[in-house]
Amino acid sequence: MSSTLSDDFERRFHHTAQGHERTWVFISVVMIAVLFIAAVYLVVHDYGVVAKTARIYSDPNTPATLADFQGDGIKQTGPDSYSVYEMGRIWSWTPGTGKAVTLPVGSHVTFYVTSGDVLHGFEIQGTSINLTAIPGVIGHVSYTFDKPGTYYIICNEYCGAGHQAMIGKIVITGSKKA
Repeated sequence: MSSTLSDDFERRFHHTAQGHERTWVFISVVMIAVLFIAAVYLVVHDYGVVAKTARIYSDPNTPATLADFQGDGIKQTGPDSYSVYEMGRIWSWTPGTGKAVTLPVGSHVTFYVTSGDVLHGFEIQGTSINLTAIPGVIGHVSYTFDKPGTYYIICNEYCGAGHQAMIGKIVITGSKKA
């Protein structure tokens, strides 16, 4: 009789314990999934990390011939907003390498980036800007420069023997541009 009671108790105990374990495993998996989704949402939407493609051309040389990529490549689009048209070529950024891009603090800048030859990585150190410059594709990303200083444009995609020298500058001045 004691063996039957013991077996019955163990069966019920293990059945209950198994139900609790399954419940807690389910809750843990749901919590991990919710945290993962929240992290992805935060990175994509709040930090603006996602770059968008403005235009794709069948001829990879077309962006280099567009008026926006000619001259200094900087266009003021509002009181504190600018469009900067960056062209990556072995081994420089235009504008930025020969002459620094100079803008006032508080500038909201939309970068339109393409490549005239091979893949380049367009990264501005100290910001969340990081996208790939692809021949024939114009990608764009926006950023507001709230702090004055010098920001370096680097190529983070190996593009050949002079890759390490592919550095440009963005100078954010402490006052509004007149």
